[in-house]
Amino acid sequence: MSRPLISAVIPTYKRPDVIERSVGSVLNQTWRPLELVVIDDGSGDDTPKVLESFVPRAKAADVSYRFVTVPNGGAGLARNAGVEHSVGAMVAFLDDDDAWRPDKLEKQAPALTQSEAGVAYTRYVHQGHEDKPKPPQSALAEGWVFEQVCDGRCRPHLQTLLVKREVFQKVGAFIAARNFQDSEFCLRAALEFPFVCVREPLTVIYTQESSISRSAGLEGDLRRDALKLKVLEDFGQKFAQHPRFSAKALRTFRARIYDEHIKHLLWSDKLEEAREAHKRALEECGELEILRKLKGKLTRARVMGWFGLKMKKP
Repeated sequence: MSRPLISAVIPTYKRPDVIERSVGSVLNQTWRPLELVVIDDGSGDDTPKVLESFVPRAKAADVSYRFVTVPNGGAGLARNAGVEHSVGAMVAFLDDDDAWRPDKLEKQAPALTQSEAGVAYTRYVHQGHEDKPKPPQSALAEGWVFEQVCDGRCRPHLQTLLVKREVFQKVGAFIAARNFQDSEFCLRAALEFPFVCVREPLTVIYTQESSISRSAGLEGDLRRDALKLKVLEDFGQKFAQHPRFSAKALRTFRARIYDEHIKHLLWSDKLEEAREAHKRALEECGELEILRKLKGKLTRARVMGWFGLKMKKP
């Protein structure tokens, strides 16, 4: 039986100086047949010229390669364009500044094709911290994992995912939100398909100052928190009647986001807003342990304020 074609999708935006790392790691994969689709998300610079330069290298590596420029719409919509332009039986995703280990797909594909799962994920490392793979062993759940994705016992990182094409046909594409679209996709997929995990760290994440996750400091964090809470609220309304949906589990996910949000407010010296957010979280999510623990932080922040001090981000 011939091995199925895998399509690797890389969205890129104004990163012509670093994209060789991600493209090169795909071309160096040991799995064949392999397709690489790079979506230039309206960079408006010399990105197309850089992408054109990879054509001979892709041909020498026996990788089907194409790149497409689309109007700027964010990474989620760019990934959707990549899926639409790809033809593989399975699709994997990589950001333009990160890299896969050479045997990533070679080890991951059998785990997916030899199971009933629709999604396979692996562990990963941050560059410079290769001895500290993530997520922890306690967060590598498999099977029907909707509740585990909500409570953190399953933490599938987008750049480690390998997804059967039928998953997209069943649950649809990434939402247009510029952040959190990966988590929302995993929630939808977990309602319809089991997940399987390869417990090796096969992706390397590099930190870039211009990355979405680091932009605008704590103010950026607060905006992303609000977006995440809205995405989860919309998700709950849309899928409330699904047989595998759990309102309790989704409340736990919202509580985890509120926990981050309240800490971001405290680190921003916005104590009153943090107290209001905590009250709102208790009303919406209930007396969950993660929210009860925040009471001590709120008290400590208030006491520090009496002395002109504020809490700092660890």
